[in-house]
Amino acid sequence: MTTSSDAHSFIRARMESNVPTCPPDGVPLKLRWRGEDGGPLPDNPSAFAFTIFDAAMSSVIETGGGRGRNRHRNPASAEVFIFVPNGWGLKPATDLAETIAALFRSVNESGVFVDSATVYPGGPGSELSIPGLPSEVENYMWSAVGIEYRFDLIG
Repeated sequence: MTTSSDAHSFIRARMESNVPTCPPDGVPLKLRWRGEDGGPLPDNPSAFAFTIFDAAMSSVIETGGGRGRNRHRNPASAEVFIFVPNGWGLKPATDLAETIAALFRSVNESGVFVDSATVYPGGPGSELSIPGLPSEVENYMWSAVGIEYRFDLIG
């Protein structure tokens, strides 16, 4: 049985074990997570990703002989925002987003079923306000990855 924490941990672990490197210097992309103190953004902008987990209402997909024995489908998502310094352009942000999206396409592991991983080309960070990101991102360009997944619980 996969719980919400298990599913989020699976997504996070997959990203952490496959961190892409950033142009032009090959430094690993810094990963930041909503609700965790990643500290302020550096004075000298550098590429990073910020991930938000979300969930939708579950639904019963199979009855199993009474209360507490039904299988519930739990849809969830991870929104991964990729930020690169202004001056790099949008392409590096979108390329990094594509690298992350590729990690999740066709995934069916550990009770997590990924339905889609879609890249959204963004634009200037000044256009964006992200819940949970404590610093301003006007010195950045952004793209995003929307990862839609699901997991089942018995209960």
